[in-house]
Amino acid sequence: MCGIAGLAGADAVWHESTVDAMGASQAHRGPDGTLHTASSDGRAVLAMNTLLIVDPQAMPGPYLERESGVLLAFNGEIYNYRQQAAAWGIPLAAGESDAHFVVRAWAKIGPSCLDGLDGMFALAVYDPRVGKLFLARDRLGEKPPYWRLDGGRLAFASEITTLTGYGTAPLVLRPEMIAIETPVGVDTPFQGIQLLAPATLLAFDIASGSLDQHTYWNLQDQQPFTGTYSEALAKFSVVLAEQVPLRAPACDFALLLSGGLDSSVLAYLLRPPVCVTVRYPGQDRLDESQIAARIASDIGAEMVVVEPDHVDFTGRPAPSGRRTTGANPGKQGPRAFRIPCRPLACTGHGRSGPEVLPRFNRIMPPCGLGGGE
Repeated sequence: MCGIAGLAGADAVWHESTVDAMGASQAHRGPDGTLHTASSDGRAVLAMNTLLIVDPQAMPGPYLERESGVLLAFNGEIYNYRQQAAAWGIPLAAGESDAHFVVRAWAKIGPSCLDGLDGMFALAVYDPRVGKLFLARDRLGEKPPYWRLDGGRLAFASEITTLTGYGTAPLVLRPEMIAIETPVGVDTPFQGIQLLAPATLLAFDIASGSLDQHTYWNLQDQQPFTGTYSEALAKFSVVLAEQVPLRAPACDFALLLSGGLDSSVLAYLLRPPVCVTVRYPGQDRLDESQIAARIASDIGAEMVVVEPDHVDFTGRPAPSGRRTTGANPGKQGPRAFRIPCRPLACTGHGRSGPEVLPRFNRIMPPCGLGGGE
């Protein structure tokens, strides 16, 4: 989980301290550093909260392509960046990551490079050659960039609260909030702040102050599979076996494993060094920890079992001695589920109930496990 924030406008460089504060408000998104950089012409200032996953030794962002002056703030991961770098003739040195590839690809072929990116991302690019700031979001909208336009300046961030702190943004009670308790589409509960839609490229022309948005990919344009069920199953198996391992981080990571189908498949394909599951005392009928333990044993992973109780869902302080099992079964852990395992940079999960639950409350953060947007 990284974060991006920034400001573009004719006088952006005069508001560098504002962007520094915007980045600092999201510092929890980037344990490997929060930095900001001004463009060579002073019309844009970009900040980035960095979590190094693809290459733990890489330099934190923002990223500058010196010859063109193209400046990038990047949140996400590009899974096919090495293949595309080879196809487009983009050099990558040791210690350089997918972000270095993206900034060079943009400098070389411009926004059309989005068509070749396989990944999840929210990115901001300032290109001084055309005097425009670009915001782009991945095809299915896994990463959230928010933006607002005030006084001829465009501000953006990974978190909506960063933009509410930037300027006045009155709350708006939208009908869907009453019906389903969440905003839909690009509207937010704050006047003047919008969420960039999936597969959308926004271009802000600093000289004219004009905005242009267009969709660079549409699911409806994709051709449906026309083969038989057996052929579809074979194709799906091949795609799954090829694509899932590309998502494996280069650093140590954990998989939130319920014992269900989705996370079990991920366990066998990703081979994580650590698996984490949840067991609720007194709920034996719902206990899948034995299945999860068997899968972890099959792949040679360290197994960690967390046992929360009602206290952990009431907001009251967690008592000491919360029980976990892992490298030392039966060991009494300290407060807040400090899981006895190695330091980890991120987690993967299958997005069903038991995998998502450990990401909340006080269970994961003290262990150094990241996740979410």
